[in-house]
Amino acid sequence: MSQPPRPPLDLRGRLALRPAEAAETLGISERKLREMLPELPCVRHGGAVMIPVSALRDWLLDAARVEGTRVDATVAEILDDIGADDESS
Repeated sequence: MSQPPRPPLDLRGRLALRPAEAAETLGISERKLREMLPELPCVRHGGAVMIPVSALRDWLLDAARVEGTRVDATVAEILDDIGADDESS
């Protein structure tokens, strides 16, 4: 028998998430999240790993901004190349 779906995590009032919860929240596997842990803001205490909710949000927004900047730079470079080709013809 399959198990009933779990209700979504309620992040209100949560200070931190365990890796499995953070992975679920991000929509990735726990294995992938653990691969990403060196990049993520986290607190290790004893054997516990805690990922602060607010720091995870900030990290994700910053990562999206950086990726957007890379995309913008690539698009600008391509447009410059296209413009340079048009001018040289």
